[in-house]
Amino acid sequence: MLGAMVSQSLGPMRTFASEHAQGKDRVLDLFNRSFPRLSKHESTLRTAVQISLEQQALAQAGLLKEKIFRRGHRIHILHTALEPLKKELPQDIYNQLHKSLAVIYGIEIFIVLKDICNEKNKEVKNTLLWMADALIETALEQARSRINSGPHDKAMQ
Repeated sequence: MLGAMVSQSLGPMRTFASEHAQGKDRVLDLFNRSFPRLSKHESTLRTAVQISLEQQALAQAGLLKEKIFRRGHRIHILHTALEPLKKELPQDIYNQLHKSLAVIYGIEIFIVLKDICNEKNKEVKNTLLWMADALIETALEQARSRINSGPHDKAMQ
């Protein structure tokens, strides 16, 4: 039942399509369009995290007696948004960016910034967008740096 609720909560995000051609613009578009939905369904998504953590602990203790609840829609959602950057970035930098954005795209950023940093939704969104922008710019800069480095520098990386 929780899986169905999470899928319904994420519905429009799972079919995300952006008219932006640039990868950075697409990712920021995704984050901007997803934020209201994540905020609206915050309690359901927090419940999914709680169950996932509880089941992981039970599984590690050998006590889980049910099918483990899997989350992970964000991997595909982000892959779609990042598509243009896949062509611009070396594979290792693209993979690092994809994983880094996965850390901040989802309910976990609400948990950290609201529960620990005591931020309101507006500040959570501003911080989220700032982080996404910084991660993408860093990945692009690393790619440019690699391209501009000489053969000796490439061997050292």
